[in-house]
Amino acid sequence: MTARWKVIGSIVLSFVVLVSVGAVLFSNGYGPLALADRPGRLGTSEAKSRIDRVLRATMDGISPSLAYAGADFEVMRKHDLWDGEPSMRSDVTEIVTARTVVSRAKLPHLMDQVTETWKALGSRVVDRSDPAGEIQALDGIGHVGGETLLTLYAKAQQDSTYLVNIRAEVSNVLYQPAHEYEPVSPLARTPRDARGYVITDPVTDPYWSH
Repeated sequence: MTARWKVIGSIVLSFVVLVSVGAVLFSNGYGPLALADRPGRLGTSEAKSRIDRVLRATMDGISPSLAYAGADFEVMRKHDLWDGEPSMRSDVTEIVTARTVVSRAKLPHLMDQVTETWKALGSRVVDRSDPAGEIQALDGIGHVGGETLLTLYAKAQQDSTYLVNIRAEVSNVLYQPAHEYEPVSPLARTPRDARGYVITDPVTDPYWSH
């Protein structure tokens, strides 16, 4: 009887281990549908290389250069698959935050420079928001090395100046958490306070701020 219970116990234990391992694999994107969802997705390094290329070109196309607080990544994972498995697809966005304060008078010139750079990156159309809005924006789609969504946001401050950030987004990327990505060299990650808001130490520039 004892030997029989040992056999039954071994079978039960094996079953529990098998179910536990299967659950871990399932919840981490190694179930059948998630595995089938992987082929054809951009890898982390390829996505980052494409994003870095367009952000670096955008930053280099601004003259005089802006000072930057840093950069950070946002990873938007797609909805779970129909069987509950986590999707392995994501959209990856890198955001470069500028410290340089841009005056209302100089903002159109900054946006003109960025527009020309994005056109050189293959964006046939660059949309510009209503100049009267509190947030000014540019939107384009770069095509160098693949499709990259491009956005510039300029948020109005109380003194009629603007703080700027530049974003580049790539879709159809094999999911990895945001900490797997590093900001554009030589920028560090954008500092944030305890509530998650970006900390910027504004810089006045003799050209852009006047």
